[in-house]
Amino acid sequence: MRDLSGFVILRAEGNAQMEPLLEIPVTDQERLQIQREFTYLDGETTMGHSYRYTVIAETADGYRSDPSNEVIFTRSKPPPPPNPENFKLPTPSPLPTNLP
Repeated sequence: MRDLSGFVILRAEGNAQMEPLLEIPVTDQERLQIQREFTYLDGETTMGHSYRYTVIAETADGYRSDPSNEVIFTRSKPPPPPNPENFKLPTPSPLPTNLP
């Protein structure tokens, strides 16, 4: 696809309507043909809220693709690290005594 001009990431919170979040221009067609996977980190989310995302591709002449499959993400607090005072190592097994 040589006329690809970019991607639009759409986001909705909960069941709200999808809205454009970010436009990502494709300025290097050769790189796109080699690198088929891209990532994006949404730094505007709130703990405990659910978000839905989809992506639309755009061409230089204004054509827009159908939306991609939807991804649902709920931002949750990570579990606390283990407490060193309560952390116990497993009891080691005894060494074999019948070695040659």
